[in-house]
Amino acid sequence: MIQSIWEYFHHLPNVLAIWIECYCNQIVCCCICMLIALYYIQRCRIERAELKEKINMKKDECRESWKKIAKHPSASGHRVTTRQSHKIEILDLPLEMLLKKLQSDENVCAVDVLTEYQQKAHEVNGKFNCVVEPIKEAEYLAKNCDEMRKKNKQHKRPLHGLPVSLKECYFLKGYDCTAGMSNYIGKPCEEDAVIVQVLIKQGAIPFVRTNIPQTMLIYDCSNPIYGKTLNPHNDKRTPGGSSGGEGCIIAAKGSLLGFGSDIGGSIRIPCHMCGVCGLKPTYRRLSAKGTFDLMSGQTLINAAIGPMAQDVTSLVIAMKALLCDDMFDLDPTVPPIPFRTEIYEKTNELKIGYYVFDGYLKPVPACKRAVMDAKDILEREGHKLIPFEVPDLKEIFTEIYLPVIFGDNTQMLLEHLKNDVIDPGISLAVTNWSLPKCVQWLMSWVMSSVYNDNVIGKGIRSTSQSRNVYDWWKLAERLEEYKKKFLSLWRSLELDALICPGFAFPAVPNGEVFNVLGGVTYTALYNLLDYPAGTVPVTKVTREDEAGMKDYPSRTRYERFIRKYFSEGTVGLPVGIQCVGLPYQEELVLRVMKMVENDAPFRR
Repeated sequence: MIQSIWEYFHHLPNVLAIWIECYCNQIVCCCICMLIALYYIQRCRIERAELKEKINMKKDECRESWKKIAKHPSASGHRVTTRQSHKIEILDLPLEMLLKKLQSDENVCAVDVLTEYQQKAHEVNGKFNCVVEPIKEAEYLAKNCDEMRKKNKQHKRPLHGLPVSLKECYFLKGYDCTAGMSNYIGKPCEEDAVIVQVLIKQGAIPFVRTNIPQTMLIYDCSNPIYGKTLNPHNDKRTPGGSSGGEGCIIAAKGSLLGFGSDIGGSIRIPCHMCGVCGLKPTYRRLSAKGTFDLMSGQTLINAAIGPMAQDVTSLVIAMKALLCDDMFDLDPTVPPIPFRTEIYEKTNELKIGYYVFDGYLKPVPACKRAVMDAKDILEREGHKLIPFEVPDLKEIFTEIYLPVIFGDNTQMLLEHLKNDVIDPGISLAVTNWSLPKCVQWLMSWVMSSVYNDNVIGKGIRSTSQSRNVYDWWKLAERLEEYKKKFLSLWRSLELDALICPGFAFPAVPNGEVFNVLGGVTYTALYNLLDYPAGTVPVTKVTREDEAGMKDYPSRTRYERFIRKYFSEGTVGLPVGIQCVGLPYQEELVLRVMKMVENDAPFRR
């Protein structure tokens, strides 16, 4: 036996030599592949570490900006402290009254108003984390407003001295525009967005930038750079998104007027969940030039930009100010249509369609009740309300909207997020986008067949289908056909406007948005159609609404989560409705919103 062992080891080098000689090429290839893999793994680790360092540096930069604001002297030479009574008076004034004082009251100057709103924004941010960073140039603009008024008391610009907040996606010269993605830290914008330029020309003072979710493609409000924004009505719930920081700061009285963007409900959802007003105009009614475009090149469904405010009158003032020659000159693609006051102020009887269910996801009782409350208000005003049924929504959402939004199979999204720290709110989506297409198809089948939700199944499948130019043209053709079908139904009923739920449910618990994404069908429809749509708060959730959740269906995965999230802990949450018009009928939409707001129980 010892001899056998000796012979084995004696011949082992020869055996190894033969084996190496036979498999030399394979061994070399394996070693090279391992080295390449190790190289890429190490490079990814280094890049990830660099991105984390950039995130920390950005956070420090934002903290320092706030410190400078707090220490900076006002025009009178005092620090950012004023008489408490003066502070309360300024912060309690609605936008319309504050503007009148800024334009004509010598005791109210732009610098003082800015100071108070900087303080208030800082206070609100400490509670809800809605502000990305203050805008350093704000005081210069405020001083300039005061100097202009001293030189010419008759010079009254429409937004003279008014502090306004901006969603982080608006370009500001010298500031990063990241959409919550750290790859864009340290890449400052070279010029202001057109909307920012027009605001400044009209006398407004951009003073803070507000938070967004990573990628801005989810209706939550959290990212690895700036963190999570909370709902000011209930900090255990989301403010909505993607203009969630705007919705939060306006609801918390830290800003009177702000601006968001909307490709699937990103203005209207935060307004609904935070209890404020917002308008998504027709795509080209306001210039979107100079805003972060995550899907540059996709032009079938576009992100519109629009105002958000505490009341409808403020939205009207903003639209009047923005629809001016400055806007039309800076962006010639914007149709030169000024605000048509005569349409907004008309008192004729209207035919208004309404629906409480879009055909996919049933609204919770509070959202259904809000539409019926608005219907009653409008009928008391003498208008005719007509039932409306949305045609083919399930198919349209999964076979047109999602395939358009994810028409490149999410390649561009994944490129934006390369090596980035992924926020938990979108981690499941990013994981799904990164999976092999065959695995995505399997998941699609599981959701459709096992979980009994064909819409989710088709939604997953829509991001995994390869498309050529022919497919894209057919998709565009289907979109146009649906627009014609919807308009034909609208015309057949002789409608002037339409009201419907602001969303399928109120504010969602923090971190749970991904489980109930289906609610976006209520808002995304009007991005697909490119119809103007505004959200106005109508009511608040009651205990009776919660009790009514016992009758809510639980057939699909979405429905089961909705029953879980909205059967308790929602009393007092805001609930809004949408008011919708035909393209370029923003004035009529605002008129309907104003009528609802005037008698809505939300503000009682």
